[in-house]
Amino acid sequence: MKISTLLAIMIIGFTIASYHHEDEHKPFITREYLERLNSKVSFDVLDYETHPFKDWSISDFKKRLGLLRRESTTKKEIFYGNNGDLPESFDNREKWPECIHPIRDQQHCGSCWAFAASEVLSDRFCIASNKSINLVLSPQDLVSCDKNDFGCDGGYVDKSWDYLRDVGIVTDECLPYISGDGNTRTCPFKRGSGKCKKGAFKKYRVTSHQQHETIADAKESLFTEGPIEAAFDVYDDFMSYSGGIYRRNSDNLLGGHAIKVVGWGVDSNDGTEYWIIANSWSNGWGENGFFRIAFGECNIEAELWSGKPDIHASDFEALSFLQ
Repeated sequence: MKISTLLAIMIIGFTIASYHHEDEHKPFITREYLERLNSKVSFDVLDYETHPFKDWSISDFKKRLGLLRRESTTKKEIFYGNNGDLPESFDNREKWPECIHPIRDQQHCGSCWAFAASEVLSDRFCIASNKSINLVLSPQDLVSCDKNDFGCDGGYVDKSWDYLRDVGIVTDECLPYISGDGNTRTCPFKRGSGKCKKGAFKKYRVTSHQQHETIADAKESLFTEGPIEAAFDVYDDFMSYSGGIYRRNSDNLLGGHAIKVVGWGVDSNDGTEYWIIANSWSNGWGENGFFRIAFGECNIEAELWSGKPDIHASDFEALSFLQ
């Protein structure tokens, strides 16, 4: 089987029953669509004039959603429940304000998997080192150099964390993000070394990583160690979210998306529990780049991952991955 065929099978949301093939390359967001959406959903909807995706087509949206998920993952059971010692609401931005780095923009590359993993690790290095290692790590390193994933054509959450453990990534200063145009680019590093655009070459990695099997375990990790990565199924109404607690009101599945979870909360109106999440679509989308989504919505708990930063690591070679 050809790689292109295999990817088409693995990636979520490549068939959308309600769209005709010829419509997938036309602008999707219209004033009429937003008016209809606003009348149906419980969350706030973006205005047409300020909508960052108003010139995008369904095909453009699909390219931005770069998460690859195995079928068994989407059917994974998550165990609910809470640790009684944890607060009802919590936000990493309040506990570690200096360590939760700014919202970024992956642009026209399906690199959410690289942004989510690198952003979680950036924040966790800052937290674990008591702010002495406060830097932004490079999603471009993952996009260009992780050969077990597929660059702008998507990646797996678990494999990206394997790369962070076995190889590690450089800083964004060393290797800035340049794949926003959809071009993956060739890895500039060989045998664990290379020349940075700016600064010294050094790889930052994790000593271990884990998937959180329960809500309580995910909350505990968030509360004690910092942000975690999550992945969920994206429907077309999510693209126009501007605030509130997201609950899907569409059956049009576009694909999978990886993001950074920074906390949780409870809606004072109806008691709905929700996650607080940093997206990688710029701070002009959502709640200044963040969004809230109800527990259990869109398979959000199927893949909850984090890793322990190796704050005592020295430079090293990672031959097997970079050769």
